Amino acid sequence: MKKIVFFIVTTLLLVSCGGASSIEVSENQVSFSIEGGEKSVNVTADGTWSVSDSPDWINTDAQNGVIIIRTARNESGAVREGNIVLKGKSGVEATIKVKQFSKCTHITAASSKVEFEKEGGTETIAIDTDGSLQVEAPEGFSASYENGNLTVTAQANEGGAKRGEIKLTCDDQSATIYASQKGNVCQRCGGTGKITCPKCKGKGLVHVYVNPEFVDPSIVPDQQPCEKCGGYWDGTTEYTAEWRQGSGHIKCPDCGGTGTGH
Repeated sequence: MKKIVFFIVTTLLLVSCGGASSIEVSENQVSFSIEGGEKSVNVTADGTWSVSDSPDWINTDAQNGVIIIRTARNESGAVREGNIVLKGKSGVEATIKVKQFSKCTHITAASSKVEFEKEGGTETIAIDTDGSLQVEAPEGFSASYENGNLTVTAQANEGGAKRGEIKLTCDDQSATIYASQKGNVCQRCGGTGKITCPKCKGKGLVHVYVNPEFVDPSIVPDQQPCEKCGGYWDGTTEYTAEWRQGSGHIKCPDCGGTGTGH
């Protein structure tokens, strides 16, 4: 009987001595998006170790000096946080803090615009996000998101140039991709090559404040020619004064005044 007891005690002592007296992890904190996923953390120890504690929403797999951490999609509606505790011999532990977000935290596009010739085609933009992306495309374009890529398509365009915004949303995050396609007629000016002057709103004159304490309003008018659309006044009130009211229009910046699709 004594021999049996001695054998059991000896075995327990050997197992206890085999436990790690030092445990170090390559990362003591990891985070997951709302979608969950898998991450690996390297473990360096001078003996055996095991996972002694872990939240029920985290799955772990320890093998060959690595602990694999897995989480499913976070449906709780709140951020989840917990600790994974690795244990060696008595009193020897290492902790990995785990955090999982409850919503999308970012949308980052490799490019903020996509351009097509009038013949149409398909373009792809890499998107970095940590949630379920929703895509809304403007008329004349189609767009879809899959595996980190936004695919935008435009059919052949026989009409005017097209422009629009592709809206990307994920929870309270959003991003915009500006899409454009050349055409036979400039969409902005309708083929005229001109647009309304933004400074005078098409009037050719701009309002100027005249302080009656210093200037006689009957001499210096408070409506003066708009220089942006070609107006001119030399500032004098003599009968020889040069005064030219603006046209109220400027060259279309999209087509450069040609009126053609661009």
